Amino acid sequence: MFAPAPTSGGQHGAPTPMTTRGRRRQRPLNSDNSLPLPKSKRLRSNRALTTDNTAVEPISSETYEVKSTQPSAVEAKQDGVEQAAVVPRRDLSVRSKKGRPGDRLNKGDGTTLLSANVAFEVRKLPALPERIKLDPTSRQHGSVDTSIGCALNLTHTHAVVWFYAAASLSPESFTFTLPYPSKHPTDPLPLGLLVSPSASCSEPGLVVVMPMSGKITYWESISSATTLDFIRQQQTSVEDSISGMFSGERVIQLLSVEAAAGFILAFSSGRIAYLSVRDAHGRPKVSVQFLRTSLGPSSSGFLGSIRNALSHSAAQGDIAAVCADRPWKQGECTVVAVTSKARVNSWRIHRGGHHDLLADLDIRSTVLEAIRKSDGTSLTFVPESFKIIDFCFVPKGMSSQYADMSRLRHLPPSDTEQHLLFLTSLDYEDLRRYCLVEVVIHNRSSSELPIDVGMVRPLLNFSTQPSANALTKPRLYLPKPAVMAFLVFDHAAVVASIAQPPESPDSQIMQDNHALPTTFEDVIDLRRDPTLEIVGSGIEEPQIYDLADEDTRPMRTKAKNPTAVLLVRGAGTIRVTISDCKRFASTTPPKLTARIKLEQAVFFGIKEDNPIAFDVLHNITFEDHEYGAAALGLSHDILTSTGPNLSSLAARLDDNIKERVRYLDKMMAHLQSVGVNLDRSTKWELMWNAEKMHVASTLWRKHEEFLHMRPAASKKTIVAEIVEYIRSEEKSKPDHAKGETDELRHWFIHDIHRMELFIAWAYEVIKHNSKAKLDPVSLTRLIFEASDLYNSTIRNAFAFRQTHLELYGLGREKLHHGILDGNYSGLSTPWTANRFIANNVKRQVELATEWIKQDPESLTEEQQSLIGKVRDILPEMTEVYLSVLQELTRWNLATGDPKLVAEGQKYEEVYKEDRHAKVVLLAHSDNWEAAIKIAESHRSLHALAEVLTREIDMYRDELSAPDLPAEQSESIESKMANKEDKIRQCFETYGEEFAFPFYDYLFATYGVDALLEYDGDRRHKTVYLRTRPELAKISWINDIVGEEDIDHAAETLLDLGLAREQQVWNKKIELSLGKLARMAESTRPPSQASTVQEAAINGATEDLRVEAIDRELAIIGIQNEFYDTQIRPVISVALDEAEELGLVQEAFAFECPKKYKILSQLFEDAMKRLLQHEALDPLTLIDLLTMVNLPPDTKENIADQFFLAIQVASNGLRGDERHQAERLIWRRCFLREDWTTLNNTTMKDDEETMDVLGQTDLFQLYCTLYANQNNRRAKVAHRRLAPSQAAGVYTRTLDGRFASMEKSYREKMLEAMRWEDSNLRKHIETHRLEEWTKETQKLAEQAVDQQYDDATEAQSAGGFLKTSTTKKLWAKSTEATNERNNTQ
Repeated sequence: MFAPAPTSGGQHGAPTPMTTRGRRRQRPLNSDNSLPLPKSKRLRSNRALTTDNTAVEPISSETYEVKSTQPSAVEAKQDGVEQAAVVPRRDLSVRSKKGRPGDRLNKGDGTTLLSANVAFEVRKLPALPERIKLDPTSRQHGSVDTSIGCALNLTHTHAVVWFYAAASLSPESFTFTLPYPSKHPTDPLPLGLLVSPSASCSEPGLVVVMPMSGKITYWESISSATTLDFIRQQQTSVEDSISGMFSGERVIQLLSVEAAAGFILAFSSGRIAYLSVRDAHGRPKVSVQFLRTSLGPSSSGFLGSIRNALSHSAAQGDIAAVCADRPWKQGECTVVAVTSKARVNSWRIHRGGHHDLLADLDIRSTVLEAIRKSDGTSLTFVPESFKIIDFCFVPKGMSSQYADMSRLRHLPPSDTEQHLLFLTSLDYEDLRRYCLVEVVIHNRSSSELPIDVGMVRPLLNFSTQPSANALTKPRLYLPKPAVMAFLVFDHAAVVASIAQPPESPDSQIMQDNHALPTTFEDVIDLRRDPTLEIVGSGIEEPQIYDLADEDTRPMRTKAKNPTAVLLVRGAGTIRVTISDCKRFASTTPPKLTARIKLEQAVFFGIKEDNPIAFDVLHNITFEDHEYGAAALGLSHDILTSTGPNLSSLAARLDDNIKERVRYLDKMMAHLQSVGVNLDRSTKWELMWNAEKMHVASTLWRKHEEFLHMRPAASKKTIVAEIVEYIRSEEKSKPDHAKGETDELRHWFIHDIHRMELFIAWAYEVIKHNSKAKLDPVSLTRLIFEASDLYNSTIRNAFAFRQTHLELYGLGREKLHHGILDGNYSGLSTPWTANRFIANNVKRQVELATEWIKQDPESLTEEQQSLIGKVRDILPEMTEVYLSVLQELTRWNLATGDPKLVAEGQKYEEVYKEDRHAKVVLLAHSDNWEAAIKIAESHRSLHALAEVLTREIDMYRDELSAPDLPAEQSESIESKMANKEDKIRQCFETYGEEFAFPFYDYLFATYGVDALLEYDGDRRHKTVYLRTRPELAKISWINDIVGEEDIDHAAETLLDLGLAREQQVWNKKIELSLGKLARMAESTRPPSQASTVQEAAINGATEDLRVEAIDRELAIIGIQNEFYDTQIRPVISVALDEAEELGLVQEAFAFECPKKYKILSQLFEDAMKRLLQHEALDPLTLIDLLTMVNLPPDTKENIADQFFLAIQVASNGLRGDERHQAERLIWRRCFLREDWTTLNNTTMKDDEETMDVLGQTDLFQLYCTLYANQNNRRAKVAHRRLAPSQAAGVYTRTLDGRFASMEKSYREKMLEAMRWEDSNLRKHIETHRLEEWTKETQKLAEQAVDQQYDDATEAQSAGGFLKTSTTKKLWAKSTEATNERNNTQ
């Protein structure tokens, strides 16, 4: 770097004469240490200032340093302030010729887009000096002079100037070492401004003021200062100090008044001074002149100055800002100074410091009243906290078409009034209410009213108070056309519209109510980083709004739209540019929406080096449903690559997909950070969209893997095939006119939202290729790729879902296998629960299962390798299928739609079936462990039992192989033992859920022996057998053999025999064994009973049980007796069962009118069941006994059939059911005879009449009943019913057997019953059946008595009984009855 030449100049910087030396300077030893030549004057003078949109960029980056000519001041530095002298950066070469502006426009400006919305965009400019980059934490501030295109950065010791709009990362810069650095690090930073180039120089100058000491340094030209300092031939700066400063007073603001050829200095005491850096001849010279003002103290003296300064400051407030109006007359300028408490002074400043005081007003009450009247919210704030923060002049001189766009008044340029816009504040606790207030100040003699308040525009979205340690004060900028205002704070910038709202009824109503229409307002916040702070700012104004552009000075940096330039410590130079001012005054002005804020946060907040924060809401709030709709829309746009922030071309598609995945993650992270509470449905929709992006990444990765695996001649993977096969209406079409020729990449860029269709098509591709007779090798490749695709994509989707629940605000949701356990209500269809996906994954599992069964010897080496991979994939793919099917089932069942619920029930049945069948198939492919794992995972415990049992059987078969090596045998035995241990663990883990299916499979596959002999478990086996009614015949054996529980065995047998057994022989045996077991158990000593009362209860219960058994055995005995004496003789000659039925029907044909053939059907059905040895229920057996016509040759071998029927009713029926059955028996008995013939006794003697009655079935029944009644061993006395008592039975309702039958069948049966009843009533009414019944009963009882008397007489005489014909008729019945009573 260049060192300053020593100077002996005075205070005003007189030049030092050049001295000559007596001998030539010695040449350095090497070129590295040589000092480069200074840049030629021609090259420097040709450095023209450009007026292009992009600043001039030097071809090579250069840095210049100007050192102070006062080394003593540097040496006097104290308190740790940075050393003034710096290490030279690097040797400099002569500057190369700059390229023409037209050549540089095509290279781009090198800016980085940090944020954008409908109103403005924020860009970071690339140009930043290395010195500033390397020291981002120091105290510094600066300014931007857009008229000359330079930025200034000031620290305690240095000033750096550079062309901020240059396109170079390291722009041409100028570093100045301040001759009088600050003494303390806490001192106020130096104040500095760039000075417009003089007539003799094209480069700007620099003026720096030290606030505490009042030292002033002026460099006339930044580049010439560098050159002259390098040559060390003259002093490069002019230095002076402010005379007359009070003790403790400091400079707080430096303002350029270019029209008056000077600067304005504002002091902490409230005083204002004019600073000039040139004399009347244009030569550099520093002079200071204080202005007349009421803002500062008037008295002098050391003590008086301090006292007056403090008291005056407390009364009127510190100077908030000083601002100069845009010049509209040559040589003079209007300057306004305002204190924080709204005291206003204005002057007209002339060249040379001459000035006139135009106004001295206190506008506090007027402005505050206007604010409180227009802004109702401000009424809640403390009036005493009112402050003026900053202000600016309202631009003038614009054409009416632009001036009418603003809500501010359109006033012509005038020297009698000042048109100002104030930034005010009101405080309440930690909140602050900012307002923009338009004020017109009239000079003292121009109007009776000194001020006129116009627009009041509160800031609705920003209420943060500036930091007390901020390096700069808040600034207000109002660039032309006065439509948008920029408010710059230490960590935020506000862009607020003050455009004229469109005319509407609503706006008129709001205006009448003194309410303000809602206009655009947004806040640009810096990240929460201590190094980031806005330390300087400026504006770039477009000149297109001026009335006469030729009268204005051309700007170095031309702006098309109003722009704010921010100097951000730790980041660089940031430009905020309004997009289109005219839109803000249109009928559809830009509006801030949730979608806009979300897009900013996602697309720009994702950049780690972005200094802007997007998660600070301030007062910008939207409803949760607005955020939800915005998030869904943005998520869809990301999936479809729609919008300006998403590229439709990707050289590396994997990076493109990953970037979009990051966008989705950022969106959710942002929504969480700003506290948005999305509804559950929206959260799941966003989650599913993110899953699709994640799956797309997996798909592309798989596609590239498949490409590398395929031979060179076959590079079309299944991923590419699927895209080709998808129907055109189900995918977006590439625009070939725009060069979109790659359909695969086009799908991944624009159609990821249709992922469910893509996944479903994998199996369809194989099916179509199979029909097209694709060669086996290629088909095997497709099968492998499809299997891998199904497994990896859906599995990764489920995994993504599981790991991202918290991010999507679904942390309380319960997932299993990646799917919801329940509560699908209100959710749209999950994309993985698509029925086409479920169906095609199932088909793929089945196809892969069959495909791997091929004989390896018939396959190529590639096929064998691929089939091996398919076999490895098959377990995971099976689990994926089951999970997809389960999710589909749950969602359908939760919809509440009857149609979908019905489908869900079908899917549920399929799931239950396939979670068993597919797991077993998996075991068949030698994936035993995987099958066990999936069976446990999906609670398919029946499949688990089957797989474990089959695997053990496989090991047993292997052990039975001949010549098996000992080591292999031990290995197999170890594996088998492990599986048996696994079964025992399953018993403990799952209990009956596993045990019952296990025993089901064991019994169904290996039979009763295997079930009873299995010793791996006893408790669950006993429970299993006892809860399976159909296995009661095995259960009682287990009770005795395994449990030694005779009592329960008896209960099982009796329950089986009494309630469930259908075969009569089995029933008899079971009841007999049960009775025997019960009797054996009852013989235990009474002492084993806990109490006497318990013993009595148990005894009574036992008696009832035995009685019930006896009744059932009696019924079985009757059925067996009927079968042995009547049926067996008939069917003994039959060759098969079919012939048996025919013989029985022929021998025991039931005759009835064809109209009532239902009675024949009833009889035939009972006979068929009898032939099949079924245990007939009491009513069926009664029907059989009362409807059968026994042949005379076998009739004598059985007791009376109607008496047997009465006994069946007595033993098997109770209550009304028994009574109705007995009425039916008697009715049918009465109808057995032709009472018409019997009633006709004409020409018949008594003997003949008696003989006819003795041949009737009614006579036989009465004899049997009377004989049974006289038998002492008879336990039951049966009732005798008269014909009138039997009439009407079952004519209105049938017995319980017919309750569940069809109505038509019941009607026919009732008709048959009524037919029987009508016949009975006819005999009663016309054939004296009642009297004949009594006579028959009397005759029967006499015959029985006579028989007993004869038998007694014969026994006493030792002879034989000789019976008459009538007596023989009931003798067999009596004998049979006696035998039955003996057995009971």
